Amino acid sequence: MSFNVLIIEDDVQLNFVISEYFKMKGYNTHEIYDGLEAIDTIDKFKVNYIDLYVIDINLPSLTGLDVLKYIREKDSRAAIIIITASLEVKNFINAFEYGCSDYIKKPFHIKELEVRVDKLLTNNSSKIEFTEDFYYSFITKEFYHKDKKIELRNKERRLVEVLLQNINKIVPPEVVFDYVWETEPKESYPIRQLLAALRKKLPYNIIETKVRQGYKIESPNGQKI
Repeated sequence: MSFNVLIIEDDVQLNFVISEYFKMKGYNTHEIYDGLEAIDTIDKFKVNYIDLYVIDINLPSLTGLDVLKYIREKDSRAAIIIITASLEVKNFINAFEYGCSDYIKKPFHIKELEVRVDKLLTNNSSKIEFTEDFYYSFITKEFYHKDKKIELRNKERRLVEVLLQNINKIVPPEVVFDYVWETEPKESYPIRQLLAALRKKLPYNIIETKVRQGYKIESPNGQKI
């Protein structure tokens, strides 16, 4: 399958290297060097034409995060990889809140990008359907109900991620704590409040609480992940 890729990176040399990599893999590539130019180009494409966006955060005219938000307003399907030299945690958090699929820091080896791209584009299980109108996309890392995205906060999203990474298995509380709260001080974690807030947002109760054991999401109808 030939994928369509839009590379939005103002570093001409890096843009060229990424583009050549995708061409070698047989993908169709489009190269953009400016934020506003990216918006204009995206508007010219047919809906859902682009399969993968590679976007630098620091772009002329318009930031990569603004471009990311614009894309997600139009397309919930495409994979989006954000690349940046910035070490600011706020950028990392915002990128995922706005709907990026993955995040890679400069400098990086092209093989690292290759692994991330292959995982996003060649994963046969791109989504898991809990009901006919409720599913989770592994590309956007979001839930959708009646084709509308369910807005989740960063910790709610990470809680879902760790449970789906271990689907059909009970995930111990300590594993959840380490994944969701990451490097925050290990004092007290309001996991019950987090679960309660998440369950209110989801149309179905898919998260099981196993007393004294942990938490679990079951694969619906035996779907393989």
